[in-house]
Amino acid sequence: MIQPQRIGRYLGIDQSGHVKPDVAIDRIGTIWKPLVAFVSDALMNRHGVRSVYLRGSIPRGLAIENISDADFMYFSETGFDQADIELEKAVETKFPFVKGVEFSRLNRATFDKVRVPQQRPYFHMLLKTQCLFLVGDDIVRDIEPFRIGPEMVSHVFSLEAEFSRLRHWLNGSRKSGAEQAMDQWFSRRIVRSGFEITVDRSDRFTRDLYLCYEQFAAFYPDRAEEMFGVLVNCLNGGESPLQYGELVALLTREGRRLTAVAPAP
Repeated sequence: MIQPQRIGRYLGIDQSGHVKPDVAIDRIGTIWKPLVAFVSDALMNRHGVRSVYLRGSIPRGLAIENISDADFMYFSETGFDQADIELEKAVETKFPFVKGVEFSRLNRATFDKVRVPQQRPYFHMLLKTQCLFLVGDDIVRDIEPFRIGPEMVSHVFSLEAEFSRLRHWLNGSRKSGAEQAMDQWFSRRIVRSGFEITVDRSDRFTRDLYLCYEQFAAFYPDRAEEMFGVLVNCLNGGESPLQYGELVALLTREGRRLTAVAPAP
């Protein structure tokens, strides 16, 4: 069993109070550079792809062989579902040390969509604060920066609705043999939601799981042991997230509190 370790760091804040991404091209480790180049070239060779971004541990210099995945985002009005599947298989064959790879396509509608109750587009925040521009036309260059607060939240506002569909998702993943991955995926959403409900009382931001757990535990010590169990499940799977209903209810209530203190537009 993998035991949680205190790995990660908080994002920086500039003198104006805006979040600074901690990604950089020179932080990409030597073993990961051919992977990044391979995917960037493959995506940009598709007609209509405008730009490519990378998020997660690789552009932060925190990637670990056989544990870290690769998460790419690209901007295109044209869909490439089958091409993405084929590229994923090619990456897994050519770079076996990558745990998994994900391709997320953005078009103008999804990029500019505002997810209620937030007041700014989710993907503006994600690309502006957590993604590394690789190649093409940097579409986020002129987006206004973000401050720590409800506009940085990306999980807790949708957690209740996702939990209501979780049993169906778990049944589907059981049939496909991906149940452990689903256990881990939803557990990560819970841990990160636990951090998000503290953003109005903290001047820090991270998506790193142990730090998310640690900050939640500081504000909610009576639920720390339970959240630590969720953290363990993030790393190992094997425990159904359906057992976390009371914790999800707490996070949902606190998420609603966040909207009550959000500044007016």
